Amino acid sequence: MSSTNPQGQHVVTAVIVAHDGAAWLPRIAEALLGQTRPVQRVVAVDTGSRDRSGAVLAELLGRSVVFGMDRRTGYGAAVAQALRHRAANTNVPGLAGVAHGERIEWIWLLHDDSEPETDALEQLLRGAAETRGAAVLGPKVMDWSDRRVLLETGVTIDTAGRRITNIEPREVDQGQHDGDRDVLAVGSAGLLVRRDVWDQLGGFDQAMPLFRDDVDFCWRVHAAGHRVRVVTDAVVYHLEATPRNRRPASAAPRPRRMDRHNALLTLLGNLPLRPAMSALAGNLVLSALRTLFFLLAKRPRAALDEFAGVTSVLGHPFALLAARRRRARGRRAAYGKLRTELPPGRSLRRLAEFAASVFYTSTQIDTAGSHHATDDPDEDEYLLTDTGFAQRILTNPGVLLFAGLLVITLAAERSLITAGTLTGGALTPAFGGVSGLWHEYLQSFHPVGIGSASSTPPYVAVVAALATVLGGKPWLAIDVMLIGCVPVAGMTAYFAARRITTSVWARVWAAAAYALLPVGMGAVAAGRFGAAVVFALIPLICMLAARIFTAAGRRARRAAWATGLFLAIAAAFVPLIWVLALAAAVLAAATLGRGSRSMLLNLGIAVLTPVLLLLPWTLQVATQPALLFLEAGQKVHGLATAGLPARSLLLLSPGGPGLPPYWVTGGLALAALAALLLTTRRSLVLTGWALALLGLLIAVAASRVLVTPDGALRPVAAWPGIALAVAAAGLVLAVVV
Repeated sequence: MSSTNPQGQHVVTAVIVAHDGAAWLPRIAEALLGQTRPVQRVVAVDTGSRDRSGAVLAELLGRSVVFGMDRRTGYGAAVAQALRHRAANTNVPGLAGVAHGERIEWIWLLHDDSEPETDALEQLLRGAAETRGAAVLGPKVMDWSDRRVLLETGVTIDTAGRRITNIEPREVDQGQHDGDRDVLAVGSAGLLVRRDVWDQLGGFDQAMPLFRDDVDFCWRVHAAGHRVRVVTDAVVYHLEATPRNRRPASAAPRPRRMDRHNALLTLLGNLPLRPAMSALAGNLVLSALRTLFFLLAKRPRAALDEFAGVTSVLGHPFALLAARRRRARGRRAAYGKLRTELPPGRSLRRLAEFAASVFYTSTQIDTAGSHHATDDPDEDEYLLTDTGFAQRILTNPGVLLFAGLLVITLAAERSLITAGTLTGGALTPAFGGVSGLWHEYLQSFHPVGIGSASSTPPYVAVVAALATVLGGKPWLAIDVMLIGCVPVAGMTAYFAARRITTSVWARVWAAAAYALLPVGMGAVAAGRFGAAVVFALIPLICMLAARIFTAAGRRARRAAWATGLFLAIAAAFVPLIWVLALAAAVLAAATLGRGSRSMLLNLGIAVLTPVLLLLPWTLQVATQPALLFLEAGQKVHGLATAGLPARSLLLLSPGGPGLPPYWVTGGLALAALAALLLTTRRSLVLTGWALALLGLLIAVAASRVLVTPDGALRPVAAWPGIALAVAAAGLVLAVVV
C-alpha cells in the first residue's frame, strides 16, 4: 500500500500485530486508512490467531502486506520480523525530489485493539517537527469503550517496579493532562519512533515478549541521547484486551510472572549500580510481603508467580549482567536526566492497597456497568470499593486472634518491654551489630557457645539472618522472637487446626489454648528466646509431620523434607526437640510403618535431616550429651525448678519465673480426658494422647536431669517447657477433634 507524501521528508510505515483480534480489526483498519496524513507503508502480522484475524487483515489491507507467525511469538519479535518484510521496505512514490539524507523514516506501532483518531498521525508528526530531538512520540490514550475515560499521557516506572501513569482509575478527560512534554516512556499502542533509532537500539528487547518492553525501549532511547515526548493532541483509543483478560496472552502463559520479571529486569538493567542495588533490596522485601499476602489469601498460583518472577531474574546472574552490559552506554547520563521521572516505590501506601486487593476481590468496571475480576499485570491497579474491605479485615478470626494474643502478651510482659533492651533470665543483652553475629557464626574456632569451645551454635545464623532483615539490629531480632512468640504460636496453631476441623471457632479455641500455655509466657518472662522460637514452630512441625502419614508419593516425600528443615531450625535453638522427634518417629515406625518402606524412609529423612544440616555442631552434641538439655544462649543458671512437683508437670506447668498457678491448665487436661469417650475419629484422639504422653515422659526425664552447663560449679535441672509444649499440642489435638 502506498500514497503520495504530503509532508515531504517523512516516510511512515505502520505495523499492526494481531492476536485473536478479528472483532476489532475492521475499526483499526478503517481508522488507519482514513488518516488525514496517510502512511506510506503498511505491514501486518498475525501471530497464530485462532479466529479470522489473518483473513480479516488480508481482506482489509491486501494479502501482500500480511503474513503469519507462531502463536507464542512476542510483540517485539513480531515487529522486528514485520520490518524485515518486503512490504515494509518498498520504494515510496513521490520522493524523487527529496534527497535521501533529508528523508526521515518512521515506524508507527498499532495494536489490534487500538483505534487512532483520524488526525493522530498528523499530530504526532507535528510534534516531531516542533521537537527535532524527539525520536519517540506517543499519543494520549483513551478507553476504547468509554471514550471519556483517560488511560495514559505517558508512563513511567517506580523503584518498586510498578507501572505509573499518574491517572486515577476511571478518570474523565477534561484536558487536565494536556500539553506536549518529555516523559520517561510512552506505551507501545500508537508509538511513533524514528526507524534509524529503532535499528540502532535493536527495537524492543525480545527477552520481554510482553509487558514493560515499551518502558525499557524508551529508557534506552534516553540513554542513546534522544528524547521521548507525549503529544496529547494525538489520540488513540485502546481496549487493553490482554490486561483485561479479553483474550489469552499466548506469549506470556503466566502474565503476572512475566510482568514481575520484566519490571525487575527493566530496573536492574537500566539503573546505575548503586540505585540498582537499592532497588533490588527494596523489591526483595516487597516481593516477600506480596508472596505472603497471596498465600494468606489462598492464591498459591499468584504467590508462585510473584516468587518466580523475582527468582527468574536473580537466578540467572549472567543473563542479568549481559543485559546490563547491553545497556551500559549512556546509562548514567540517562539516569541523571530521568531521576525526577522515577518516583519512589511509595511502599507503605501501595502495600496497603495491595493488601486490600488481595483480601478483597478487586474489580474493574466496563462500559455496560458490569464488573469482572481483573489480574492486570501491566498496570497493577486495583479498584477498591468503599465497603467490605475494612469489615472483612477487622472481623477476620485470624486477624482478631493475632491482635488479641499480641495485646495479652504486651500487657502480661509490660515490665520487660518498658525496661528498654530486653535482658535478664536466660537472656543476655544483644550488643553489637549484625556483622558481629555473622563473623561469630562463620568463624572456624572460638571459645563461646552453649557448652562448645570450637564451633558456633547454629542458632546464631538464624538470629543473624533475622537481624539482617530487621535493619542489622540483633537486639530487635531478640525482641521480636520473645514478644512475638505467643501471637505467632497462636497463628501456627490456628492454621494447623485447619487440617483437623472446619469449625472456625474450634480453630480459634485450639490456637488460644496453645498460645496461652504457661510455657509461652514462661519463655518470655525468663528470656528463653530459643524456647520462644520452638514454641511457635511446634504446631507447624506437627502439621508437616502429619502429612507424612496422610499424603502419598511425592507429597509425602516433600512433607518429610519440610519437616526435617523446620525441625533443624527448632533443634538449633532447643536440641531437646530433636529427642522428642526421634522418639515420636520410632513410635510411629513401630505402630504405623510396618511393611511400608516409603513411610520408614520419610521418617528417616525427617529425623536425620537436622543432624546433617546442623553439622559440625551435632558432632559436639554426640560427645557432650548434656548439650541436649540446654537452650540457645543459656548461660545463666537457676532458672529451672529442681525437683518439680508431678502435679505441675501433669498440668503442663514447667516451673521457673513468671508463671501463673499450676492449676490454670486443668481444664485442658479434663477436656482431653473427655475426648477419650468419643467413638468417631478415635484414631486422632489416640494420636493426640500418644503425643501428650510422650511429651510428658520426656518432660519428667528433663526435669530430673542435672546438667552442668559451661563448666558451672552448681548443677541445675533442665527446663521441661518444650517437652510440655509438645504434650500440650497432643492434648489440644485430642480436644479439638
